[in-house]
Amino acid sequence: MDAFVIVALIGFALLFFELLLPTGGVLAALGVAGVVAAGVLALGSDSDGADWLGPALITLGLLSGVTFYYVTRKVIAAHRDQPVRTGTEELVGALAEARSTIDPEGQVWLEGTLWGARLASGGAPARLGDRVRVEAVDGLTLVVSPEPEPAEQEKEGVS
Repeated sequence: MDAFVIVALIGFALLFFELLLPTGGVLAALGVAGVVAAGVLALGSDSDGADWLGPALITLGLLSGVTFYYVTRKVIAAHRDQPVRTGTEELVGALAEARSTIDPEGQVWLEGTLWGARLASGGAPARLGDRVRVEAVDGLTLVVSPEPEPAEQEKEGVS
């Protein structure tokens, strides 16, 4: 087995493990360097397929590097623009379903959990099955306001 085959396999393994492990691009950079180095080694070897394997490995290594660069930039930009929302912050703004009449207190179903709920100040009562929007979280109680029915939204848009 030629040396360039071993170096290429190591390079491809590093690129594969970059997809699975959070290394910040270190394995990808080493994998790209390994694939390009394997191409250079292939050009200098006496193998039968070295004439086409060398340029193919170099091209594949460079394309992998360019792809990794652009994909990484997009991933970082997507995460940078979004505020971190976990726990109760994630519930604010979500739609829930009333599981009892909420006037002024009741229960709602949200993300697979039954929550205690109370109406936001000035909110109209919500009936069983109505959609409500979470305005705030107060301990283990959701502060909700009724979500207008689709027919009501269309009427408001026409007026």
